[in-house]
Amino acid sequence: MTRSLFRAVALAAVLATAFLRPAPAAAAGGELVMATVSLTSDDFQLAMAWSDVLGQQNTGFRITPVATGTVKGLRNLSQGRADLSLIGAPHFLDAINREGSFKDDPPGLVDSYKGLRVLFAIDTGMGQYVVRADSPIRTLSDLKGKRVAIGRPGGNAGRVSSVLFQVHGADVGRGGSVQAEYLDYGPSLERLGNGQIDAALVWGGIPQAGIDQASRSTRLRFVSPDAGSLPALQAAITNGAHYLYRTIPAERIKEAYGGRVESDGDVRFWTFAFMVLARADMPEQTAYTICRTFWTNADKIRASSAALALVDLSTAAQGLSAELHPGARRCLSELGAL
Repeated sequence: MTRSLFRAVALAAVLATAFLRPAPAAAAGGELVMATVSLTSDDFQLAMAWSDVLGQQNTGFRITPVATGTVKGLRNLSQGRADLSLIGAPHFLDAINREGSFKDDPPGLVDSYKGLRVLFAIDTGMGQYVVRADSPIRTLSDLKGKRVAIGRPGGNAGRVSSVLFQVHGADVGRGGSVQAEYLDYGPSLERLGNGQIDAALVWGGIPQAGIDQASRSTRLRFVSPDAGSLPALQAAITNGAHYLYRTIPAERIKEAYGGRVESDGDVRFWTFAFMVLARADMPEQTAYTICRTFWTNADKIRASSAALALVDLSTAAQGLSAELHPGARRCLSELGAL
């Protein structure tokens, strides 16, 4: 075996161990693996900032983020391949009810979802649709006949996008008017810049790291859902009551991207409460320690990335669709969030 091949095998073994090892059960400290949306998502940045403050406060815990997407992340968490994961409140209901992206999951896996508990919710990520600045696309209805990247295969963002496009009269799927492509955010933005696709979905805050990078070589523009389309979206998608549109002022878009990303006035993005989950068997003191360290250092978390500017204790227990972990309940109660 050559030295380079030996190193590759060794690295593969390390990565496999990170995904397949049993989750640590000790309350004294250790490495916690956290499943996140992608390498450029705001929750990936959140995991790194959270790990930093855990280290600075000498808790004995550190967090290693891995990019899996929310569907695979929830499965990894429930099966002991991760210690923490994030998922939207409506999507967790899909999981325990075998709906949406989880409709084909085996009953045993669905039962394991019911053993997951919430540490807290964050209010950061949003579903954003972006086109090149010179594109004629101004509304989601204009996506008819266009090539659109709607996220990774099996991801919840693609499912929501498909429903949202249908609400705007632009169907996805066999015979549909939208040519949907399932791509992660980085490759989709690269293909958008190269003119290989017409629009892309990206999940994250403002600024979003992938969009920020892509806009340095190609000027971009956001496209909003129609203002009155939310009730139709809520009615058409499972657990739709948990969805909402967040409006971001045009001036904030301009400031966030230095004018490289345009908008036709204020921009609407879809979102929901994004829950940080752990298994019920996480020791109460572990959950308490990592939760309290996060929120007592929230100023450092926010300062670590502009995409995390909306992290706020006041929304930490709002919009939940799962039970709080006892350690998190004690933490949030002490901090006045309950």
